[in-house]
Amino acid sequence: MQRRILVSADDYEIRIAVIENSKLAEYFFERRNEERIIGNIYKGIVTSITPGIDAAFIDIGLPRNAFLYVNDLLPDIQDYDFLEDEVNDTEENDEAPAVKSMELPPVSIRDLLKEGQQILIQLYKEPIGAKGSRVTTNISLPGRYVVLLPCTRHVGVSRRIVEEAERERLKQIVTRLLPDHMGAIIRTAGKDLGEEAFREDLAHLQHEWERIKAKRETSPAPALLYENPSMVFLLIQDLISDGIEEIVVDDPSLYSEIVEFVKVQFPKSVHQITLYDDPASIFRAYGMETFINNLRTRKIWLHSGGYIVIDETEAMTVIDVNTGRYIGKYNLEETVFKTNLEAATEIARQIRLRDIGGIILIDFIDMRSKEHQEEMIRHFHEQLKKDRSRIHLYPLTELGLLQMTRKRVRKSFMKSITQPCPYCKREGHILSVDTMIIKIFRTFEEICREEGAKTVVLRVHPRLAEKITQDHMTRVQVLEERYNAKFKILPSAELHFEQIVEELG
Repeated sequence: MQRRILVSADDYEIRIAVIENSKLAEYFFERRNEERIIGNIYKGIVTSITPGIDAAFIDIGLPRNAFLYVNDLLPDIQDYDFLEDEVNDTEENDEAPAVKSMELPPVSIRDLLKEGQQILIQLYKEPIGAKGSRVTTNISLPGRYVVLLPCTRHVGVSRRIVEEAERERLKQIVTRLLPDHMGAIIRTAGKDLGEEAFREDLAHLQHEWERIKAKRETSPAPALLYENPSMVFLLIQDLISDGIEEIVVDDPSLYSEIVEFVKVQFPKSVHQITLYDDPASIFRAYGMETFINNLRTRKIWLHSGGYIVIDETEAMTVIDVNTGRYIGKYNLEETVFKTNLEAATEIARQIRLRDIGGIILIDFIDMRSKEHQEEMIRHFHEQLKKDRSRIHLYPLTELGLLQMTRKRVRKSFMKSITQPCPYCKREGHILSVDTMIIKIFRTFEEICREEGAKTVVLRVHPRLAEKITQDHMTRVQVLEERYNAKFKILPSAELHFEQIVEELG
């Protein structure tokens, strides 16, 4: 399978596309005006304790207090010996040390925390909807070959390393190198490595942990003690040893940063990094913009003529499979089976691509054959193995529904770029104001680069024109100077919120 990473950086966002066999497989973006907080470590203050839900709210210096559930609270092992063996099953968790529910002894959150107490926590889920950030006291620090767990005595191995002899060898090496009170997860990149590589990686991570502890002693709460690296570096660290053939970057400054990062972390892979310097947008050149635009559609057509429909609700995501125009060649059962197989492949891809988390309910077309049902589930399970997030698949229900859960860390793609739609009484979604403003500025830049226009007039919805006039005229001036072109933004009440009408001068 051919795999490539595209990295595009402009004044508004850093966008990352993972391409597999010329198709978009994963898509991420970081906006310049938004702080990425997943993985950050804070010294927080317990502001309130809610025994009814066995949780505490922690002030970590963000606009909303973070939420700490009792199962995310890993007490100091020296004080709570009953937790010595109650650790996360990290081997089922694809290298990510995200917290999994633990069977705790009958103990209340009030037995472990008190209001006003200062506590060291790590953020592992961004705020989603009305829910605040989720935090844990089970700290983890990612390295090249291991993830250090300074508060846990467990040593685990990535599930992608399947050979038992190799798993045992790696466990023995890392266990020898770790202090008695620490644990680690061995990453896929550590496969076949010797002791010296792990020694260097662990030494670096332990030094980082000592720095965090020292900062904790001198920083008044709430305080940020450790900031996780940018998404682009974390993604490269995760994927560069996983069959990536090329990393193409369109920004010279970011290209240099990535080269330096890879030189240190993965020196044998520096040759895989390429600087893209064509005037045309890198995402357009590789055909990715069309894939990204299609991520907003509910209905996805299959090659056979069938289709799937994806609906995200507050509680869960529901996916429906239909035969559509596909009539098959032999009989109804065979038609249904083939449609379900093709749908299973596309559903696995869409879930990963749209970063859909939480509860997912799939209504495949009913199949009478037990053999076909089992084959379809086996096929679906194989497709889901490409996903780096933790997934749990459950048996078909009596109604033929397939239930699954996928670890939710951040907002899905749709929730990240849209807002409630005022045209349909807020029952649907349109692109958010920030997303549209970025789209307007990118439209101006593309026209100037590709057509050499000296005056560009864009007619947009009045709300967008007003927002740009009030808050973004400095950006307009920067763009006019950059391209030596006049940029006029005119309000048009007759336009839909997502419409941009171009007039060239």
